[in-house]
Amino acid sequence: MSDRELTQFAYRSQKAIGVFNAPPAVAEELVLPNKPADETKALGYSANGKYLAWSSATEVRIVDAESLNTVSVIARPSIVSVQFSPSGTYVVTWERYNKSDDFEASQNLRVWDSVTGEQRGSFTQKTFSDRALQWTDDERYCAKLFSGEVRFYAPTALSKAALTLKLDGITAFSVSPGLAPSVAVFVPERGSKPALVRMYAVGAFTRAVANKTFFKAESVDFHWHKLGTNLLVMTHTEVDKTGRSYYGESSLYFLAAAGNFDCRVVLNQEGPIHDVAWNPVEKEFVVVYGFMPARAALFNHRAEMVFDFGVAHRNYVRFNPHGRVLVIAGFGNLSGVVDLWDRKKLKKLCSIDGHGTSSCEWGPDGRHLMTATLSPRLRVDNGIRIWHYTGTLVFRQEFKELYQVDWRPANIAKFPQRSALSPAPPGIAVVASSSASTEAASDSASASSSAATPASATPAAPPKPAGAYRPPHARTREATGNGAPRSLSDIAERVTFGSPASAAHRAVPGATYVAGGNRIPVGATPEMAAKAAAAAATDKKSRRRNRKKTKADGSDYESDAPSVAAGVATDSESKPPASSSSADIEALKRIRVLKKKVGQIDALTKKRDDGETLAPNQQAKLDSRSQIESEITQLSASLTKLNA
Repeated sequence: MSDRELTQFAYRSQKAIGVFNAPPAVAEELVLPNKPADETKALGYSANGKYLAWSSATEVRIVDAESLNTVSVIARPSIVSVQFSPSGTYVVTWERYNKSDDFEASQNLRVWDSVTGEQRGSFTQKTFSDRALQWTDDERYCAKLFSGEVRFYAPTALSKAALTLKLDGITAFSVSPGLAPSVAVFVPERGSKPALVRMYAVGAFTRAVANKTFFKAESVDFHWHKLGTNLLVMTHTEVDKTGRSYYGESSLYFLAAAGNFDCRVVLNQEGPIHDVAWNPVEKEFVVVYGFMPARAALFNHRAEMVFDFGVAHRNYVRFNPHGRVLVIAGFGNLSGVVDLWDRKKLKKLCSIDGHGTSSCEWGPDGRHLMTATLSPRLRVDNGIRIWHYTGTLVFRQEFKELYQVDWRPANIAKFPQRSALSPAPPGIAVVASSSASTEAASDSASASSSAATPASATPAAPPKPAGAYRPPHARTREATGNGAPRSLSDIAERVTFGSPASAAHRAVPGATYVAGGNRIPVGATPEMAAKAAAAAATDKKSRRRNRKKTKADGSDYESDAPSVAAGVATDSESKPPASSSSADIEALKRIRVLKKKVGQIDALTKKRDDGETLAPNQQAKLDSRSQIESEITQLSASLTKLNA
């Protein structure tokens, strides 16, 4: 890599791959020779950033990441995963397992020489795992899990294990980074026996350097410090027996590789552990934990909390390569808000909107953060965004379907960290890509057309606000006027959004319409509809005259109120005469309530006669029967006198 501050990333879309120079340099797509014409299944850089490899339907091609010239070609079809050893000397491929009597044909995990393309060895791996073959940083050994043991192989002799770690019941293991590699193994709990994690120095398996037992652990995640000196073990169970969490229970344990310290990390908020991240340059880590809103906290090398970042809807945390800035965000089913913090000052720098983000990673320069929306997690709004840690958007590119995007790894020594954080660079005015919705065959062209432009460029017009939601049947109405509502939901809608000018008539199959938009019922003739309309108009005039007469008599009651507000009434008591006053209505309501109580008393009387013992309050209700019947008689007499 050049001594200039250049960064690079590669992407894999629906039908194309590409490589970009990335900020802080001017973002531009590079010419990639021998670009595959068909769909690409896998894409990946080596850990040292020296090589880039991809697999197509017919081959695996390895290129120099700097010049993009071909280094080697592996003529092996149907490869779906490509990974490099730590120094890029070897490339590991995985293809789907096919059961076969031929031993060689059943070997689907293969190791190749990156430069010559020659196969060095092969294994059987029925299910895919990105940690199926784990390497020591010096590439002296690679390790693979078998039933009850972990076998270590020398890359030059993969046909026979050089070392074997045997422990009954092993279900997971992890090889540490660093110059003095260790290996941690996990055995889940069985019956009354607790689960355990043991740590060994590679090559010295007779004695464990660290050992930790615990319950409530069906699976684990290993999180090593970059130097391999400390290990965080996150345990999981499928079911939370307390019923508090749908996602099971989780705990966090701390182990020192020297074997002189281990403990459980005490968390002061109940709930699941969402994420954990080590500071790459200090012996400290951040945990995001607890029921939402979750808490994020910083812990030292003794697993003691030293700073609380507060509670928010967050489930993701990462330090930048220099350990100076960290990102705490909420992705998945959360809103996508990304908080950037200065670790040195323990102060929040800014918050950015990462809605829909599927991938979030720091660039090797430690100053730029990439967020990407990928398929199949989301099949809309796919694209890449690169932000400066001050919250400034410096690059944006949209794709129809984007499957993968990766930074090219680089030595952080090429990007020294200043004592003070860098100032914000010029932002960009996002130019919408004309090919954002085209096939990925034109993704490369669209990438160049929507690359960053100076901040002085004319900014893109802000998107038109979506406004309040309207149900589909209301979207064709005009915005003014006072057409008659058609239903209770229509009334509620008009209260919320206002009255339309003219209610659009819903088209009814088989119906006939006359002038004015009135619908003739199916089966009726126009003459019948005209007579019905005339009768309705006459009835409306009659009701209007009755209302005027009632008001002249001093009554507030509207004769047609029950038919409008209460619908069809069958009880004569619920429909008072037009001349009734509001006092008559209240009397009718009181009589209805009292009759309901009489019915309840009859039911209690039947229970008593059947020999059931009544409660004191029920007996008191029985004793009040005569009083209730007397009140009903008085109210009925007053109504009769008024109507006479």
